[in-house]
Amino acid sequence: MLNNLLAGKRLFSVYVPVLIAAVYLGFAVTSVQYDDVTFDESPHLRYGIQVIKGKTERNIPGEERFGSTMPVTALNAIPRGVEQLLKPGIKKTDWGTEDIKNGRYITILFSLILLLYCFRFAASVTNDITACIILLLIACDPNILAHSRLVTTDIYGTIAFIATIYHLWKWLANNESRHFYYYCVAIAIAQCCKPNNILLYPICLLPAIVYYFQKRPSLRSIAVKMLAFTAIQIIIINVFFLFSGPWGASLNELSLKSDFFRNLRTIWISKIPLPFPGPYIDTFDLVQYERETFKGTALNYLLGELRYKKGFWNYYLVCYALKTPIVSVVLALMGFVCCCFAKTFRKTAFIFGYWPCIFLLIFLSNSSIQNGYRYLLPVNCLLLIFSGFLIQCLVKRNTQLSVLCFSFISIFTAVTAFPNYLAYTNLLVGNKKKAYLFLADSNINWGQRQVFLQKFMLQHPEYIYEPPVPVTGMIVVDVNNLAGIQQPGKFKWLRDNYTPVATIEDCYLLYDIKQLPVTH
Repeated sequence: MLNNLLAGKRLFSVYVPVLIAAVYLGFAVTSVQYDDVTFDESPHLRYGIQVIKGKTERNIPGEERFGSTMPVTALNAIPRGVEQLLKPGIKKTDWGTEDIKNGRYITILFSLILLLYCFRFAASVTNDITACIILLLIACDPNILAHSRLVTTDIYGTIAFIATIYHLWKWLANNESRHFYYYCVAIAIAQCCKPNNILLYPICLLPAIVYYFQKRPSLRSIAVKMLAFTAIQIIIINVFFLFSGPWGASLNELSLKSDFFRNLRTIWISKIPLPFPGPYIDTFDLVQYERETFKGTALNYLLGELRYKKGFWNYYLVCYALKTPIVSVVLALMGFVCCCFAKTFRKTAFIFGYWPCIFLLIFLSNSSIQNGYRYLLPVNCLLLIFSGFLIQCLVKRNTQLSVLCFSFISIFTAVTAFPNYLAYTNLLVGNKKKAYLFLADSNINWGQRQVFLQKFMLQHPEYIYEPPVPVTGMIVVDVNNLAGIQQPGKFKWLRDNYTPVATIEDCYLLYDIKQLPVTH
C-alpha cells in the first residue's frame, strides 16, 4: 500500500508538503503560548508599532533598544493595530504581553513562506521526495520552531536570506532571467529584516563572478542590470523605512555614535550623499556602537568561559553541534563529503550552499558580540537543503524505509523538545542540568519561562531564589546568572563548588546546599 502511495505524481509535490506544513502549524500553534515574553520581544513590537504610526527613527526617547530592530516587525503589530481600529481608545495595563502573544501568530504564518522556499529550493536541486524529507527536518527542527513563534526579526531575516540565495541560484545556475528581478527584490527586503543580511551583498558577489561574468556579458547588459539592481535596492529600503529623513545626507551630516563610522568622516566617501533613509544608516552605526562599547550587552559565554568584548572563534560551531538535531548535523557533514565527490552537484552546492554558510560563519565568529544560535538559522536551512544529494542516494536505495525513518526521527525530535524549544539541546549535551556548562544566553534561557518560575516559587516556599550571599538550603538560580554573563562574580561560589540537582523547565537550576565551601 505504501508503494502505491509513493508512486502518486502529485503526492510529494503538493499533498505531502501541505501535510508537513500542517504538522509545523500544529507544533507551533500548540506551543506558542507556553513561552512567556522573551527579553527582546517588547522592543521589537514597540518599534513595529512606531512604524505603523509612521515613525522609523532610532532615537526615540526612552527606547535605547531600537538600535537593531527592523521595520518588518510592523507585521507583528498588525493584530494590535486592528484591535485599536475596532476599539478606539483601548488601553492595556499588561505591558504589552497580550499584544506580543497575538503578534506571534503573524511570525508563524510568515514562517510558512520559509518552508515553501526550502521545499522549492530542495526540490529544484534534487527531487520532490528528497525535498519533502528536507522540509520535514526543517519544519520539525526545535530551533526553527522556537524562533518562528516569537516577535523578533530572526525568522524574517532567515526567510529573506534563503529567498535571496534561491532566486540568485534560479537566475544564474538555471538561466531563468526573470529571477534576476526576484533576487533584487529579495535581497532588498532582506536589508529591512535583519542588519546581518547586509552580508548578502558580498556573499552574492562570488556566484555572480562565477556564473554571470564568465558568460562575458556586454557592457550594456551589465550596466542595465546594475542600474536595475541599484534602483530596486533604493526604492524598497526607502519604502520600508517610510522615506524617513534625513534623506540623501552624507556621513558628515549625520549624527554618528560609533568610532568606526566617525572615522569614515576623514575620507572622501563621507562627502557622498547617501540615497537611503537616515534610520537605515543609523542601524549600522548603532549596531557597531554596541560592538565597540558592549553597552547593555551580556558577556560572551562558551564551555564555561566568559569573555568581554571578544568572541570565540568556535562559538557558532559549538552552538551548531550542540543545538542542532543530531540527524541534521550528520546529514550536513556527510552531505558535504558526498558533494565533494559529486561532479554534477559539487559546483552548485559549494557556490550556493556552502559558500554563504562559510562566509556567514567567518563573520559571526569574528564579532565581538556572540549571542545565540538564532544567527545560524539560515546556515541550518542551507546545509539541510544541500544535503539533498546524500538524502537522494539514501532514498533511491530504499524509499519506504528512508521516508519512515526520517519522518519518525523528525517528529520524535519535535515532540520530545515540546514545548520549550528555545532551550533545546541535542543528545551530545545529555543531562539538561549540565547544559549551562556548554551554552547560555538565548541558547538556553531568553526569559521564556518566567511564569513557570513564579508558580514554582509559590508552590515551594522553602526554596531561596538567587541569594545575594552564599547560604545553605534549597536554592534556585537562573542559568544565565549562574554562568555569570551579566555579573561574573555573583555566583562563582555556586558554580565552582556545587552541582545542580534538578532544573525548572531547563532554564533555572535547583541546588541543595548542605554545607558552605571552605574559604582560605
